Amino acid sequence: MPGKPISRNIFLDTFRLHYLEWESAAERTIVLLHGIGDNAYIWDTFARQARPFLRILAPDQRGHGSSTWPSPPAYSCEDYVADLEGFIKTLGLRDFILMGHSMGALHTTRLASLYPQWVAGLIHVDIEAFPPEWNKKYLIGLYRELPQSYETIEDYVDWMKANSPYADRQLLRDFAAKALFRDEEGRWQCLYDRELLYHFDHRYDLRPFLKNITCPALIVRGQESKVLRAEVAREMSRAIPRGRFTEIPRAAHPVHTDNPAGFAGVVFPFLEEEGLLGK
Repeated sequence: MPGKPISRNIFLDTFRLHYLEWESAAERTIVLLHGIGDNAYIWDTFARQARPFLRILAPDQRGHGSSTWPSPPAYSCEDYVADLEGFIKTLGLRDFILMGHSMGALHTTRLASLYPQWVAGLIHVDIEAFPPEWNKKYLIGLYRELPQSYETIEDYVDWMKANSPYADRQLLRDFAAKALFRDEEGRWQCLYDRELLYHFDHRYDLRPFLKNITCPALIVRGQESKVLRAEVAREMSRAIPRGRFTEIPRAAHPVHTDNPAGFAGVVFPFLEEEGLLGK
């Protein structure tokens, strides 16, 4: 299949970090980080559009997909950012673009503040730099209430559709095929560590670090998002020296699945205006 990603692994000591690469002749690299409960395949639609202009790398963050699910659970900001740092150093990346959604946006933004000399551009998608307390309560609620497994893939697609109301159902089916595995009883289980919902360390406050980000940065909000308030997004963009803010219509929190065309329609012009495409 044209544009099918290549599955790869690196090892950070004994820790396996799985990632996908959509190969491209382009010199510039973009690193994509998914949110909680997703994995690298969630970026497939965007990556296929970006291949003419960018080399695309997308890790499964710890506790997700084919990367290590740590035991005992270790899901702090420091853990995730250390994984990302190790990934970048192992692959020898420099002058690259970072883009993350939700939890992934927190990790890409923190890394861009720690190593501004590495990062050519940043796209932070739909989460506040200081997530409110209800975020943790929501994850605990999911831990207690989500089914342990699903009878059919369509049952899981129904759940995703409730959270991504504008998404094309076939797009969600395609992702579900990469986000589930069949257990010994023939039921479908999610390909992420359920314990991370309970043990995820939500004590993130990136506000003091935004001023350290020197690259062009775009804060993206789904116009119907309940996760990133518009006024907070504007404050974040003003705190970053070269920050911008944009909203995407017909999109809730999962902006890139709700409105892929609208998402691409703000990301690519931003990168082009900043001279970050095709280099």
